[in-house]
Amino acid sequence: MNPKNPKLKYKKIWQFPQETHDFIKPMIKGRSLHVCCGNSLLCDIRVDIEEQEIQKSKPGFILGDMFDLNKVLNKHGIQKQSFDFVLCDPVWNLGYHVRHLLIYQLRDQIKPGGTLVFNCLWFPKIKTMKLEDMYVGLNNMAWRNVSLIGIYKKVQSQFNFNDSQD
Repeated sequence: MNPKNPKLKYKKIWQFPQETHDFIKPMIKGRSLHVCCGNSLLCDIRVDIEEQEIQKSKPGFILGDMFDLNKVLNKHGIQKQSFDFVLCDPVWNLGYHVRHLLIYQLRDQIKPGGTLVFNCLWFPKIKTMKLEDMYVGLNNMAWRNVSLIGIYKKVQSQFNFNDSQD
């Protein structure tokens, strides 16, 4: 046993730390979508590649892959640009060569004027969206990855470049 840390603490995986949940929850406005939701019950519609037991306790869970998000939602009658708020907490070690595929799937779901909250180690530059704020999750552990929470506003539709909004 390590004398510097004699007790280990365990918690369920596939969920935000409670502090992250509490930080994001007040940002949710209007019709909302959570992609890569894991155990989180935040948002009206929640999508993940694996259904966690807790998802059965609240309607709105859809089983599906983040890379096929447009097809998955369309299959449930949900059209592109249907959400005022989209939250995503993807796998943090997502390869560079596929990150853009996820970002464009998320962007397609947001109405012009809507918000994307993206929790990850990396933050993208997204056409038609403006990075409005960036937060870092601080922790006490040395050499640990930190959470970056980017808050983006969709300023223009990707489908019609003439409907710019401020």
